[in-house]
Amino acid sequence: MDGSAEMSDPAPAPAGYRKKAVSGAIVTAAAAGSRAVLHVISIVVLARLLTPDDFGVMGMVFPIIAFATIFQEAGLSLATLQRERISDEELSTVFWLNAAIGGGLCLLLVVAAPLVAAFYEEPRVALPTAASGLLILFGALAAQHMTLLNRQLHFGQLALIDGLSLLLGTVLAIGAAAIWHTYWAIYLLSFGPAFGGFVLSWLFSGWRPGKRAPLAQVADVIRFGAHFTVGSVATYFGRNLDKVLIGRVWGTTPLGFYDRASKVVLMPILFVHNPLLRLVVPMLSQNRGDPERYRRMFLLAFQFSLLLTVPGIALLAGAAREAVALVMGPQWVGGARIFAWLAVACLGQLATGPLTMLFVSQDRPRDAMVSSVATSIYSSVAFVIGLPWGAVGVAMAYAVSELIRTPVMLWYATRVGPVRFGDMGRALVPFLAGVPLCLAVVTLLVRQLDHSIGLFAFVAVAGIAAYAVVLPCLLLNRAGREVLAEIGTLARSLTSRLAPAA
Repeated sequence: MDGSAEMSDPAPAPAGYRKKAVSGAIVTAAAAGSRAVLHVISIVVLARLLTPDDFGVMGMVFPIIAFATIFQEAGLSLATLQRERISDEELSTVFWLNAAIGGGLCLLLVVAAPLVAAFYEEPRVALPTAASGLLILFGALAAQHMTLLNRQLHFGQLALIDGLSLLLGTVLAIGAAAIWHTYWAIYLLSFGPAFGGFVLSWLFSGWRPGKRAPLAQVADVIRFGAHFTVGSVATYFGRNLDKVLIGRVWGTTPLGFYDRASKVVLMPILFVHNPLLRLVVPMLSQNRGDPERYRRMFLLAFQFSLLLTVPGIALLAGAAREAVALVMGPQWVGGARIFAWLAVACLGQLATGPLTMLFVSQDRPRDAMVSSVATSIYSSVAFVIGLPWGAVGVAMAYAVSELIRTPVMLWYATRVGPVRFGDMGRALVPFLAGVPLCLAVVTLLVRQLDHSIGLFAFVAVAGIAAYAVVLPCLLLNRAGREVLAEIGTLARSLTSRLAPAA
């Protein structure tokens, strides 16, 4: 395969972006849907086969894995993705940098495992920490192959890799939980995607590392990656210090409740924002020279992501007890308040999460780093403030802090570039109106609806009501009406592509 030729393909003509967007949206939506189904299956089944204590043990390990994962790619994948052109030799250089970093981290985790167990005063943590080195190594070896597929807009192959890898992890985890009832099943849920992603990305990309370019030739890639790595380290503390503090001060069971809650409320990030980042960033990067097209493309993606996610998270915030009992079983209802407060925190993150697309596509790694560092310090203070009141207190403090942080982050990200703060404000108006209405409707249903209809029927009715309330709010202003019109156009394009040939 001629990597240089592949990586320097010209950008598609403007008329082709809608077609590419529709094709990519079809594949990305199908992939996200299948992954969401598998994720829900794993949550539902493992929650019934394992205990909060089991999840608490692995909840102590996952912050370590998350920290190592930051350096696994060192921001090099994003740097490669946003670069307009990159040769085969340059890509090989970046690959070997990733491989060296991944190998070093793997060994470091083995050495650090006893220290992690001593910190938590929990000996069961040592072996999973050591074994997590394999996850980092596989991820590092697959990083540039996945990025190459993404740059070439091979969304179908990426979807297949994601789906098959997650399926492997889900089967391994459920099998281990059913047979041995051990927290190692949770480790296997991560091992499957890491190993499967490594094998399949090498198979599908067809690219193999070869002759390397001088490091000076990829200095811009390393510099871009370094900025994002610093930002990612800061983001790590903002997203994981809460779990570390709860595990150290309050133990495995409260951490188990908190860890599961954070995983559930992060599902919109995993299955909407991350696929959207993969789909939209290459197109935004190629349209930096056309500010109006760039602005419309980003705002459409931003509002569409909110439309998909906000009603569901509002449902979880307003009917946490019922949703938790349905999805995870009655033994998890004790953590319903944690779920509810983290859902409120997630409402702010749904607005700020897509800002990464702006930083990456506009080549603004320093701004991304500054925002991450500031956010991390701010969130860490909130965690410490809430810690004396246990996991519920941490979740509550986090929720309040996120609602305060959101408008500041929106302003900072839109100081420069085609997308302005006013654009973001107008895009958010329908959802600022819709969320209180949605919470009011869901709360009313919780109080008035006859629960004898069953949890599934109740949550289904409440979910339909939540989306039915938010959707008409898009008619409140021009920005909302424009996105409805654009969604209608894309839907017609989608229908025409899926319709059988006459």
